[in-house]
Amino acid sequence: MKDFERNILAVYDISNPRRLSKVAKTMEGYGVRVQQSVFELRITPGKLKELHRKINSIIDIETDSVRYYIICEEDWQKREVIGITAFVEPEWDKNFVVV
Repeated sequence: MKDFERNILAVYDISNPRRLSKVAKTMEGYGVRVQQSVFELRITPGKLKELHRKINSIIDIETDSVRYYIICEEDWQKREVIGITAFVEPEWDKNFVVV
């Protein structure tokens, strides 16, 4: 039961354009971009640790910031989107229903 997927909001502020690009490309392998520097992830704890290792090898902890917010399923379903959606919502999110 350790490998259940969690809902995580990953946000970042990277000061160097080269590192910014690398962080974005790395995040794309784990989730869906919903804002310029914001990703929604549906990920297992093991994959999250893997992502942490990769991101930590890219960023400069003196000038960059990456935050991961674990969000329970109930609160995840309560989120709202207002305005245009510049990025595509994943199929796993469109079809998910809390019973």
